[in-house]
Amino acid sequence: MRPFRSTRTTRTRGRRGRLLVLVTVAVSVAALALSGGTASAAGSGFRKPSPGKIKMDTLSSAARAWWLGVGAGVNPNLRPAAVTFGTNVDANDPNQDFGAGQSETAIAAAGNRVMAAWNDVSGFLFLPTTDPRGSATGVGFSADGGRHFTDLIGLANDNPQQQWIGDPAVVAVDGGNTFVLASLYYPSIAATCDAGPVQFQIAVEVATVGAAGQVTFSAPLVVASGGDLCPAEPAPDLSQPDKDWLSYDPASRTIALSYTRFFLGVGGQSGNGQVELLRAHVPADPRTLAAADFGTPIVVWPEEPLDENEGAYVSVAPGGDAYVGWERNWQTNLFNGDPYVYIHAAVVRAGASAPAAGGPDAPVVVTQGQQNSSPAGGVKSMAAVVIPGYSRGVGNDFPRVAVDAPLGRVVFVWNDASLHPLGDIFLRTLDLSLGSPGAIAKVNDDSSFALHFMPAVSVRANGAIVTSWFDRRRGGPNSTLTDYYAEVRARPGSSASDARITTGQTDWNGTGSLVNPNFGDYTDNTSTGNRTYFTWSDGRIGVPQPFVDRR
Repeated sequence: MRPFRSTRTTRTRGRRGRLLVLVTVAVSVAALALSGGTASAAGSGFRKPSPGKIKMDTLSSAARAWWLGVGAGVNPNLRPAAVTFGTNVDANDPNQDFGAGQSETAIAAAGNRVMAAWNDVSGFLFLPTTDPRGSATGVGFSADGGRHFTDLIGLANDNPQQQWIGDPAVVAVDGGNTFVLASLYYPSIAATCDAGPVQFQIAVEVATVGAAGQVTFSAPLVVASGGDLCPAEPAPDLSQPDKDWLSYDPASRTIALSYTRFFLGVGGQSGNGQVELLRAHVPADPRTLAAADFGTPIVVWPEEPLDENEGAYVSVAPGGDAYVGWERNWQTNLFNGDPYVYIHAAVVRAGASAPAAGGPDAPVVVTQGQQNSSPAGGVKSMAAVVIPGYSRGVGNDFPRVAVDAPLGRVVFVWNDASLHPLGDIFLRTLDLSLGSPGAIAKVNDDSSFALHFMPAVSVRANGAIVTSWFDRRRGGPNSTLTDYYAEVRARPGSSASDARITTGQTDWNGTGSLVNPNFGDYTDNTSTGNRTYFTWSDGRIGVPQPFVDRR
């Protein structure tokens, strides 16, 4: 989704002038990206560095787009069949979009107040980035329990050097009076070294809901940074934080943010990803939350020389303990001699600066004992499967995590290819010390050999576990017709019938998108009381949209 690619490995002319001085230059550069070309940044004050040892295929859709530009290909032959929505609601307003590609969804709710967020390709087509239309992180708000959404267009931005570029996460605070959002905050195409630092960052923003339902956003609060990209000699620890996620505990007012830091390799690193965690105490007035409240990053799992660590998700328990799950050896399993991937977990206690369990000295492998796994708990990965209709090609097995406080358990869900190549959804719980693992349960009822992909999980007030995922059972294993399904089980060991959430299927081979991957990298669901809101990428109108339903 970025409009030019790096053409050299170092900067040699020091601080120079603007990257874009005329609108016509911006238009021509964007046109090159849309056609798959490469534009030079000659004469600019900021040039993209070499990605070093970072492997593009392992980055999130938003981070990958920053390096490689826009373009998953557009299908102009949209089918004229009737489109039905039923209880599914589009949280976005397509009439406000400049381009096709709104996906990778996140959601939070408290009562009837619901906030959804997504990657929005429109932001990459508009300058300045200080205009909400220049935000590639889209936001929608509902005050009536998800029946109707107002498209808020994008997040606020007060720094033209930077731009919101997606990978959103969102949590509800104080009964939905406030929402806190996180997103990647990367250099704008209009950045210039003369104007100050140019950085890979993760920022959060506080959204305040007024009595009439109006939403106002704070300025961006930068909580994680990879260092300045402008110096002619880059810092040896230059890095790219990616794949952020949020969780919030109202009891302790703890907000936690997990992400992966990819070192660019200029200091000898492997670029295979380091899992990190940030936490803050949300003040009584959330509008006064500050970047400094998040403190120093906690290293949950350090970078490794041979194994990729990616897809970190966090859930905070009452009291502030933070549980993190992630996938180890994703995509490196294709060439490092170990064909398996491993779902890992760790817990960082409230106030602690290192994992109490699950760190490199005491790893916790959630997939230990999985059917057809290795003795070390390695499972067959969907990274070794090309998924038809998924523009990224191969899949992932990123886990999701939720604390089940009523049961005193931590829930992990993931997909893997242990039983068949296109995957199933699996669930396992551990106790609050990450011990006493329960049995691994297959969540989806069918054994159709069809795709089951990108699960999400939340827990209702009564302890019921809600899992949701993309599913192709209705079309079969060689179909690209895709639905979104869910299951609500009262207890970890008691299965329940699957329910179809979508009221219309998406044929991902007939859906045009500038976002790559077109599905996004994840879906989401959130529970408030005993009601659950679901969100997913849906292409039934011919382009991806962020749909929402409640059950």
